Amino acid sequence: MIKYIILGITLLFSISCKKENKVEMKQEKSVAQNIKTDNFTSPYYNNNYPYDISKSNMPYELTMKTFQLRTDTHSLEIDMLLHQGAFFVSPKSKGDFKGKFRVEFSESKHIELEDGILESPLSKETFDPHPYVNGYVNWVKENTIYIKNFKILTPKENFTVTGVIKFVIEPRCTLEEIPFIIVHEHGELRVRRDGC
Repeated sequence: MIKYIILGITLLFSISCKKENKVEMKQEKSVAQNIKTDNFTSPYYNNNYPYDISKSNMPYELTMKTFQLRTDTHSLEIDMLLHQGAFFVSPKSKGDFKGKFRVEFSESKHIELEDGILESPLSKETFDPHPYVNGYVNWVKENTIYIKNFKILTPKENFTVTGVIKFVIEPRCTLEEIPFIIVHEHGELRVRRDGC
């Protein structure tokens, strides 16, 4: 009989401990939900970090096309569509960033590149306290169009010119290199990805 009383008391005691633990866990969850983080200008500290690559294979889409501006001047338009909080350094950033967005062409006697690259919408310079930056930077965090103008020096000849678009996509922190080919054939100009 005493054994049954001791067993009953032990059982009652263990049930009450479990209930207290559940109450403590609920209180901890509610406290954790009420904690707010500081909002920094750095995209590293936004709600999309760390980047969840399980949702998509690519944090961006890149498309290219060419336009004729004048008789001998054309433009390469690059449309950057960003997904799930992806971002990169604008070519307009003044700092010496190795992963800055850039468009490089192979040397060619057929075209002459104009200086600079157009960006729309124009990125804004902000201070980023992140240890990898710790300074001013132009982050591109929205869909953006880049235009690189060039002149055709040999309009009557067929030719191809190769190039590459390079940038580091964040917060995945990978160097992206997209090779492309510009083909001028029978007076028409086309662009396509190399190897696609």
